[in-house]
Amino acid sequence: MDIIVLGLAIGMGSALLAVGLVLIYKANRVINLAHGELGAFTVAMMLALTINADWNYWAALATSLAATALLSAWVERIILRRLFRSPRVILLIATIGVAQLIIVLRLVIPKPKLASSELAGLFGGAGDFPVPFHFDPIPFGNIVLHPGHILALIVGPLLALAVFAFLRWSPYGIALRAAAENAPRARLLGIPVRRVSTVAWVVAGLLSGVASVLLAPIIGFSSTEAVGLPILMRGLAAATIARMESVGIAFAVGLGLGVADQVVFYSTGRSGLTDLILFVFVAAALVARRRAKGRAGVSEESSWESVEPVRPLPIEIAAHPRWRAVARAGKLAGVATVAALPFVLGPSSTFLLATVFLVAAVAVSMTVLTGWAGQMSLGQWAIAGVGGVFGSQLVVEMGLPFWFAFVLAAAAGGVVALLLGLPALRLEGSALAVMTLAFAVAAASWLFDEPWFKAEGFFPRPLYLTIRWYFAVALAFLVITVAVMGAIRRSRVGRNMIAVRDNPAQAAAMGVNVVRTKLGAFAISGVLAAGAGFLWAAGVELADGSVFPAIRSLSIVAAVVIGGLGSTAGAILGALYMLVIPYWVSDLIPNAGLLTTGFGLLLLLLMLPGGLARVLYGGRDLAAKWLTGIDPRPKAGDTEPVPEPLEEGVLA
Repeated sequence: MDIIVLGLAIGMGSALLAVGLVLIYKANRVINLAHGELGAFTVAMMLALTINADWNYWAALATSLAATALLSAWVERIILRRLFRSPRVILLIATIGVAQLIIVLRLVIPKPKLASSELAGLFGGAGDFPVPFHFDPIPFGNIVLHPGHILALIVGPLLALAVFAFLRWSPYGIALRAAAENAPRARLLGIPVRRVSTVAWVVAGLLSGVASVLLAPIIGFSSTEAVGLPILMRGLAAATIARMESVGIAFAVGLGLGVADQVVFYSTGRSGLTDLILFVFVAAALVARRRAKGRAGVSEESSWESVEPVRPLPIEIAAHPRWRAVARAGKLAGVATVAALPFVLGPSSTFLLATVFLVAAVAVSMTVLTGWAGQMSLGQWAIAGVGGVFGSQLVVEMGLPFWFAFVLAAAAGGVVALLLGLPALRLEGSALAVMTLAFAVAAASWLFDEPWFKAEGFFPRPLYLTIRWYFAVALAFLVITVAVMGAIRRSRVGRNMIAVRDNPAQAAAMGVNVVRTKLGAFAISGVLAAGAGFLWAAGVELADGSVFPAIRSLSIVAAVVIGGLGSTAGAILGALYMLVIPYWVSDLIPNAGLLTTGFGLLLLLLMLPGGLARVLYGGRDLAAKWLTGIDPRPKAGDTEPVPEPLEEGVLA
């Protein structure tokens, strides 16, 4: 019973986070990955006001929550509303940018002057975090109840009842439920859908703030991260298991996950296993449930698959002698320039560029999965980690040759990706994204630190792989990855993926094996990502959960989207943009690194929703017109040419 009580107290935070996520999803059909950072902002303000400024607890709480509510409203009105008609994946990446912006805001807030250690005790020592009342700790079985536990057990249920009453009886709550069911019809009935969306964001922000304030005295807090991705993942898991529909079910599931978390931790003494159990719960619940029905479910899932295609050059331009000559010369010049970089740059810059090439290869591998097959994954860096960590086991512990281990590690990544793809036969859109994110969190905290899976110590690369040779290997791997992707895109396999993404039912009617096509996309992307992860880990000479964190998977998704979803060139551009500018351009242009933070990410999404690849292909079209005199851009009234029939009825 003592462990259950502790689980309920900790689960209150996850439950309130889940309720806020459900509210935002019902209002905008988007998963808010900045939800936890809103709570972290509240905690940072509470610490600054109570400890540094010596404010009263209630005055500091009211001020912090008011600031969080204003920040939530600003995010919805200024950023999310401008992207409301964009595909859901664009909105998802926008929330990542918002989270980065909030982190910058927290850095501006003065850090608290703590007298004791930065983290509170594991079983609920209140430490330096303020609480509204104090009493002597109460022994209860194997734990000790502090004021933070009692506060969570009292405030959590009361706040949940208040949210339920708001949705059930208040005008805005009824309007929110109506807009979630059918937004166009609600708008026709006179419901202010946009204002309702703002109210939902404000309420969700307040819930995140209160949840973080309740959790901080129990599980501890950090000056840099109050509610990290693992904590957010628990709220997100509860909301997903509740199908993002019922706040009551989400609250109950959040409490249940909190209890399960503490029972597993108490029984095993290992915190990583709780993330594994969480992943199993999420996967089982999602696979067991039926597909979303109704207008809202269908429109939401299809909006994840909306990708603006890259228009190839017409055949009369592609075959033009001048264009072919210039294109061939440009490719040779580009290869020669990149190959000469190790002789111009220093060792550290050369090594950095080599690692960027491998991250770009992981981004390219995601193009086949998300851009072509329409399967949203938030765990691609974890697949790369499978190749790197398992490869270290093969080389260090089993003594296998380096390149033979590379092949086996890449194959292992393909197998893991294939297993993750099995639920994709029933899941799409947000559900699949949450499940892959849960895998990324579980892999970083549990799998990558297991002795039977990873090698003890460092992962040394062969002596002949000097910095320059490592650069050459990384560049060759990226070139091979791009070549393989191009061959797949032109083949029947690539055409099948596009067909399944655009219209699975029609593709199946035309003879396409939808199951084999989806699983093939996962397997191909897994092999490429794991191969890149193996080489990346060998380069940094370390392979464990610290070098393959779950948060990097979100950065990979952001790079693919801002580069241009569905374009291999765009994926490379996005990786270069995210990783090269902070190291090189910032030395030449002051504050240029802001372009790769949340500010730059949101700016690109607002100004270039098609990604950086649109600029690249726009320049290509202008050059083609100047060289050949033929305008490759479609004119008003033009229609797409009807493709020739393909063998076995495959869709073009």
